Amino acid sequence: EVNNVQKDAETIKRELAMPFAPEDLEWRLQQAFEDKQGGLAVPFVTNRAIQDRLDDTVGPENWHNDFKPWHSSGKKEAQICGISIYFEERKEWVTKWDGAEDSDIEPIKGGLSDSMKRAAVHWGIGRVLYKMDAVWVDIKKRGRSWVIRDDNRPKLDKAYLDTLARLHLTPAKAGGLQSQLTPRNDPAASRQDTPPATQPQGKPTPQPARRPQNDAPNTSKTITLPQRPRAEFVIADVRVQKGMSSTNTSLILEDPEGKRALAYVQGPHPELKPGMELFNVKKELKQQDSVVFYLLHGYDCAAEQAA
Repeated sequence: EVNNVQKDAETIKRELAMPFAPEDLEWRLQQAFEDKQGGLAVPFVTNRAIQDRLDDTVGPENWHNDFKPWHSSGKKEAQICGISIYFEERKEWVTKWDGAEDSDIEPIKGGLSDSMKRAAVHWGIGRVLYKMDAVWVDIKKRGRSWVIRDDNRPKLDKAYLDTLARLHLTPAKAGGLQSQLTPRNDPAASRQDTPPATQPQGKPTPQPARRPQNDAPNTSKTITLPQRPRAEFVIADVRVQKGMSSTNTSLILEDPEGKRALAYVQGPHPELKPGMELFNVKKELKQQDSVVFYLLHGYDCAAEQAA
């Protein structure tokens, strides 16, 4: 059970300031140089990772945030956020505040998000990122904007870990939401701008059950094998999501390290069940807003053996 009853202020301060694992970070293009097809990127911590850090350190019942609008004299309005933490040894709440101007896109939402990130820095959360220099990256055009090329992620992670090594710091174990959705050491995974128009088709394999390429979803076969190679993923949860014009299958996948990832398969897939093992998985890493997930194009599956 996570709480701060047994933790003193120094312990809480140290745990809040622990550097994040590289999987828990996102990167933003700070400046683009279109003529050089490159730019400068900086890391940042998402609000979800901040919330996870607070939950893990002091417990969800021992912190809260407050937002207030701040009317400035400039062209933009601003939001201020206060993050409060309860200290058992002092029997009181302590609040630290900071603010940010409303953003150009989704103005108020952007202002709330940025103000919380800045307030978190006062508690030491992600403060080490300010010791990093911007990293030169390759960029590509996406719509009217320039974004960081997907294959630059290993380079960015290395730059961050090199900075921690220089400061003699060790990152915390990956555990925030972003880390659950970002594959570790998987440079082959890449995001593409458009999803496939066809249903996933399985790839033949000699041992686990294969999904035939031309079979309908409800005719897929699974088998239980006495011995088989280590699965890439085990399905932890399955949900069918029905929209206005389409149906998708949502999966929570767990890899052999126990790390979980969100994934989607287009269409209904009744053959996919919790506990099922997936092999030869063809996947893309996609991102929508700040949510990262896999889009599966193909897989082979085998039912989990009964104990």
